[in-house]
Amino acid sequence: MTGAPCLSLHESAVRDRARIYLGIFRELSQSHGEAEAVRVLQSASRAHGLEVGAGLAQFAPRDFKGLLASYFLGPDSATYAPELREITADCVEVQFMACPLKDGWREMGCSDAEVCTLLRCATAFDAALWEAAGFDYELEPWAPGRAGCCRTRVTEKRRS
Repeated sequence: MTGAPCLSLHESAVRDRARIYLGIFRELSQSHGEAEAVRVLQSASRAHGLEVGAGLAQFAPRDFKGLLASYFLGPDSATYAPELREITADCVEVQFMACPLKDGWREMGCSDAEVCTLLRCATAFDAALWEAAGFDYELEPWAPGRAGCCRTRVTEKRRS
């Protein structure tokens, strides 16, 4: 069999999600403007992140090894090709070297600017995920010319 590489079911599902995000983004941008399209996609991404993050709350406030094993290196992690950059008693930092969302958008002909905008929408998921899980985090999103995709650093929630 030749042609496109065989994708895992998870990677195929994420690439389908990329196609849906792009279609919704373009439709909303045409009918309501880009700012409203970004707002709606961020809101939807946030809602999804809150759901997923609740399942990670068991690792708060400082079980970074458990978080690494369960989330970053879990069953579907190969889809994102995570590279562990640091794990200590105070944090876990992972660089994702692949992203089916980003890669899908690029294959669909999106410009770098459009990919960055769509990633900004999608990373609302990450903010909500870590909020619901009870951690603080830093996210460095992909930018043109940068290898891989996003870098995430998760730390214990600071007391307010």
